Amino acid sequence: MQNINPSRNIARRGRYYLFIGSVTFFGGAIAVTLGILFFFFPLWHTFAFEVLRALLIFAGVVALIAGIGIIIRALTLQKDNPLAYAVGEALSQFLDNRYTYLRNVSKRGVGYIDAVLVGPPGALVFRIVDYTGTWINERGEWRIINRKGQLRPAGTNPTREAVRDVIALRKFFAKRGLSQVPVYAIVVFTSEFAKLSAEGPVVPICEIPTLYAIMRRDYLTDERIAPPTVRAAVDAIMDG
Repeated sequence: MQNINPSRNIARRGRYYLFIGSVTFFGGAIAVTLGILFFFFPLWHTFAFEVLRALLIFAGVVALIAGIGIIIRALTLQKDNPLAYAVGEALSQFLDNRYTYLRNVSKRGVGYIDAVLVGPPGALVFRIVDYTGTWINERGEWRIINRKGQLRPAGTNPTREAVRDVIALRKFFAKRGLSQVPVYAIVVFTSEFAKLSAEGPVVPICEIPTLYAIMRRDYLTDERIAPPTVRAAVDAIMDG
């Protein structure tokens, strides 16, 4: 099994964010500059023009802030995912070279996915977390036991996040003529200090030691796509 970080996707997405951020920032700067100039050199002395001038400054300031935020996002995109790498290394002892594990996937139209495994059974989306404590999964909902021993709703929902990633990847494949590729999901807890329990989980959950066993119950039960389709799906994620 190949454990790959598609760094070209990250670089491409970073350049895209940098371009959008730069355009937004300079557009805002132009709007603010025009608004200030119109204070000193008004074209008309009307109430409507004063409103327009104020709107220019306001919109310009908003664009400046948004542009800076997008540029910061471009410069701070995660270059790799250590948790996903560790999960891939654990899987590599069980899966042969028909499987490709792509970690730290970041693509326009898909968003960010911790990792995707592609092989004859289809594509498997990984939501990988390092949460600690006691986590209880009941179908699509999560609850935790806090330090006081109280049961309360979790502040995050790995199941919903995984389902969101599955929907995004299915749409991505469909646009590239790969709608025949089935997409599955799994939630992986990596911390040794996490305790899990589940009742009818919508998305399978596991820890790293039980990952392969859980995959064998669902994802690995059948070979659903031919090798050329596997290769096309990998290429789409890598370069599409």
